[in-house]
Amino acid sequence: MALCYRSLWLSDVHLGTKASRANELLDFLSEVHAERIYLVGDIVDLQQMKSRPMFPDTHMRVVAELAGLAASGTEVIFIPGNHDHEFRSLAGRDVMGMPVMLEAEHVMPTGERLLVHHGDALDVRIRKGTNLEKFAAAGYQVLIEADNIINSWRRRMGHDFYSLSAAIKRKLAGAQEFIRLFEQVAAEHARERGFDGVVCGHIHKPNVRRIEGTLYCNDGDWVEHGTALAETAKGDLELLSWQSRSIRIEAIEMTLLAA
Repeated sequence: MALCYRSLWLSDVHLGTKASRANELLDFLSEVHAERIYLVGDIVDLQQMKSRPMFPDTHMRVVAELAGLAASGTEVIFIPGNHDHEFRSLAGRDVMGMPVMLEAEHVMPTGERLLVHHGDALDVRIRKGTNLEKFAAAGYQVLIEADNIINSWRRRMGHDFYSLSAAIKRKLAGAQEFIRLFEQVAAEHARERGFDGVVCGHIHKPNVRRIEGTLYCNDGDWVEHGTALAETAKGDLELLSWQSRSIRIEAIEMTLLAA
C-alpha cells in the first residue's frame, strides 16, 4: 500500500547522467502518493548532456511517470535549477501538464509560508564565482565518476548503493562549513522576504532544522542520497530515503516545528 502525503519535494535527479539513480526513483514513486509534488530543480541535467549526450529508457520512464501523475490529477510543479536552467525561459507555461515556475510559495496546514526554490541563486552570496568554486565542481565530478564505478560493481554483487562522494564530504571540514553557510544564507534569504521557512535542493544534503526561528528544509538528491521531503495531511514533515529497496522515514520532531 502506497504512503500518502499532502506534499512531496524532489530535486537533483540529474536525468541524462550516469550518476542519476533513476531506477530507484521509479521504485520510490511507485510506493509514494502525494496531492502535490514540487520538482525543485536539476531534474534533467542539460548541462552535462551538452558534453556527454545520453538519456536511457529508465530516465525517459521517470519523465513519463511524472507526466502521468500530472495527467491523473496530481499537481506537479517544476522549478528549474542551474543544471536545467534553460527551462526557466518557460516560466508561466506548462510542460507536459506541469506548470514551470521560478519559485513557489507553499502554505502548510499550520499556516507557515515556505519559499520553494532550487537554491543556486544563493551561490553569489556564498562562493562569489571564485576559482575555488570551479575547482570544487571539478573535484566533485571526479567523486561522482568514482561512485558510478563502485556502484556498478556493488549492483553486480547484490549490494546496496554506497556514495563515496557523500562519505568524503562528511569528512571534509571545508565541505561541512560550506553546507552550514548555505543553510544559514538560505534561511536568512527566506526571512528577509517575509517567509517562515524555505525548501530547496542544490547542495545534495538533506536536512530539516530551525535557524534563528526560520525553518530550513533541503530535500536532498537522487545521485548520492536518494531522498525526498514529505508533508503529511496534518503538516508534519518527514525526510524519506530509499534504502535497501524500501523507504526509510525520518520523522521531524514537532518540537522543532513549533520552536
